[in-house]
Amino acid sequence: MQAVLLAAGRSTRTYPLTSTRPKPLIPIWDRPLLEHQLGQLAGLVDEAILVVGYRHEQIESHFGSEHRGIRLRYAEQETQRGTADALLTARPYISERSLVLNGDDFYHHADLETLLEGGRGLLVTQAPDPQNRAVVRCELDAVIDIVEKPLNPEPGALCSVGGYCIEHADLKLLDDLPLSPRGELELPDFILRLVRDSKVRPQPITQWWLPLTYGWDVLTAIHHIWADPNHAKDLGIAETGHGASRARIVDFDFDSASFGEDVGLEGPIRLGDGVRLGDGVLLVGPTTIGAGCSIGDGVRVEGSALFDNVHIGAGATVLDSVLGEGVEIGKGAILSSASGRELTIDVKGKRVHPKLDRLGAVVGDGARVSDGSVVDAGSLIDAGARLT
Repeated sequence: MQAVLLAAGRSTRTYPLTSTRPKPLIPIWDRPLLEHQLGQLAGLVDEAILVVGYRHEQIESHFGSEHRGIRLRYAEQETQRGTADALLTARPYISERSLVLNGDDFYHHADLETLLEGGRGLLVTQAPDPQNRAVVRCELDAVIDIVEKPLNPEPGALCSVGGYCIEHADLKLLDDLPLSPRGELELPDFILRLVRDSKVRPQPITQWWLPLTYGWDVLTAIHHIWADPNHAKDLGIAETGHGASRARIVDFDFDSASFGEDVGLEGPIRLGDGVRLGDGVLLVGPTTIGAGCSIGDGVRVEGSALFDNVHIGAGATVLDSVLGEGVEIGKGAILSSASGRELTIDVKGKRVHPKLDRLGAVVGDGARVSDGSVVDAGSLIDAGARLT
């Protein structure tokens, strides 16, 4: 069996994190997003075709030709003209029944297994925002129609979540596919052709599905991982005990770190290699600290994700934030947070209300926040920016 993962786009809605890396390499807890996805495919497929484009060399360098027993093949979509065009790019390498998956969503192994074993089908679930998704209409056990972003969807409408199972013969339906109103070749249009040509099953999500759309969804994913003990187990994240009260430190080598006096740990917390914690540091989970990070005396970090080589100066406070690689937070600086639902963030001209209990800032790689600065909740700080 094969899988096709669509991972070519620039993912501008996840800026500033994707201004310097492709979305599949955004770290989620302990490994890149794409690594989690391939882990869920292990044992189901022999080969994964990765449709890549934006900064594809980073993906190819990281993963090489094999991961967890899955052969990897790369198909470069030089110009991103839609998801169906991405599948066209992969078509020369597809030779059998295949899963076709969004490259920026979390799927569960069990749901993928059921989808693959049943033949033609698509994963569906009830989504809170069907007006922004492809709504699937069904009769009995067959899909009869797909409506993209309907104006007045029925309550509880089933929505496609970007996971499909197709047969090799179905690829002929990609020929002469019309352009969408956005001027692209879209997978829902291909699947609609397939629905009219063959029986296509709606396969309900029975475990979980988690899309990563915006930069702050790194925090959404971390909260999902620790909302249920089984989620971390399903994703292959091993827990190891730690003597500190109420702390759980995951995948951590104590010999590689430096701890100051009176460090407070309230887990779950992940510490990468070579982390340095000063005196009186307080870490409140779920929080992940990447390799090589340095956290000064008296710093408080709560509910945040720090990528590799972040430096936080003494006395600073970082709340519910995502800090890209090499970010520097000055002494006494404050990254404040607020209820996500009370925030309005402009993303590509669209007003977005994050569905998070608390959200601070999302800071791009290499940005610097000066000593004593206060960063408002909901701030998106460009890679390399300097805040004074």
